[in-house]
Amino acid sequence: MLRYLALVIIFLFPFSIIYAQGVEFDYYSTVDWSKGEMFINVETVFAPGSGTVRIRDNSEDIFKENFFKIFMDSIKKDKYGQLYFNSFFTVEEKIQADPNILSNIDDVYNNIIKIFSIYTRDTTGMNMQYKLDIFKNIGSYFIKHKEPIRSEKTILWTPSDKYTGIIIYADGSYPVHGENNLSSLQPAIYPAVYDERMRKVLSVEMVKPAYLLEWGSAGYFSDPNDPAIKERVGDNPLYTAARKLFGRYSSDIIIPAADADKLFYKGQNANLISEGRFVIISTLPSDKP
Repeated sequence: MLRYLALVIIFLFPFSIIYAQGVEFDYYSTVDWSKGEMFINVETVFAPGSGTVRIRDNSEDIFKENFFKIFMDSIKKDKYGQLYFNSFFTVEEKIQADPNILSNIDDVYNNIIKIFSIYTRDTTGMNMQYKLDIFKNIGSYFIKHKEPIRSEKTILWTPSDKYTGIIIYADGSYPVHGENNLSSLQPAIYPAVYDERMRKVLSVEMVKPAYLLEWGSAGYFSDPNDPAIKERVGDNPLYTAARKLFGRYSSDIIIPAADADKLFYKGQNANLISEGRFVIISTLPSDKP
């Protein structure tokens, strides 16, 4: 309980810099949306004469001791911007709405994967990189449902097919529904998809939890030829394109109603929705100049 209260206090009154005697400590994070992974990069610089064994051990100890702050800073603003939960909340805002999630911070740390830990060129410090799965290690704490909500079904004849997935092109700028401005798509952990009648085509509650943990509600790719796309949407995907964006952070996509009807027809493609077999093609933050 005391540890939890301490975490809440740190969250409410964050420090701007981590200080440790005789060591400089810096870090930043990046999110690879096409892989659903957050990378935390850490660099330490020790005072002369610290000794290489002490440098390695102390660097990893500093990371562990300050992981909560590092994690919170990483979701507040990575190298390219904030980490968005969906079109209406950042991950930070979701945690503020439910501080009990902070009690899982030890689990988050225990599941982090170390990618490398190497000495700096002058051997006065360490360069370290760690990886978190944004679906398993972050998004999982926000999944509340056990069974997905069923998608709409239409029995009116619609030219359709038994699709294996859906690919949405959403590159460039689009009108934002209900607003008088244009925006580019903002990636989020759990984006939603609507059609022009504002029927919900995809949302986090419509996807089975097992698939949310595996790859979220939709995957993002800059390269339409990425082989990982086929792994998610198969050989016969439905292709469509965004008409508008929606939401406070412009993370939701609005597609043509006729294409939504192809998914809804007789419910024969309901599994595509419940398994999150959606791919979004858009220039990702890391690929922007």
